[in-house]
Parts: sequence; structure tokens; C-alpha cells
Amino acid sequence: MKTESIFKNLLAQYCDIAPQDMKNDMRLSEDLGLSSFDLMSFLGDMEDNFDVEINPDNLASVTTISEALQLLNMAYQEA
Repeated sequence: MKTESIFKNLLAQYCDIAPQDMKNDMRLSEDLGLSSFDLMSFLGDMEDNFDVEINPDNLASVTTISEALQLLNMAYQEA
């Protein structure tokens, strides 16, 4: 899936895990070590790279890579 690959390459810029080593059940904060600031920066990168708008309020309930991918897919559907 091209979207997932791009997503994980973007995410890798914020952590020390290579995209190919990321599992969808990994938690963004606990497993990848992203801070709140990292998450907001990553959100901005996602919006720019995928040309979508994501409500930051929805990000509060996202804890895993899989949930973040679902959020991205929802943003595509709303566009």
C-alpha cells in the first residue's frame, strides 16, 4: 500500500525506528517515543504530504500506527 509506505517514511523522521520495522500495533508515544510536539508536527506533515485536513481533536484518541492510518483514511473520505 503506497499510502502506508509514505506514512511510515514520514513517521520515521520523528523516531529511531526504520519504516520497514514499524508494526501497525506500535504505539506512537510508548513504542516510538513521540512527544506531543512530535505528534502535532507529524500531523502537519501528514496534511501537507497527503493534501488532507485532519482535525487535531481527533488526534487525541489516536495511540497506534493503525489508528493514525485510519484517521488519515477518514480525512481522505471527508475531502
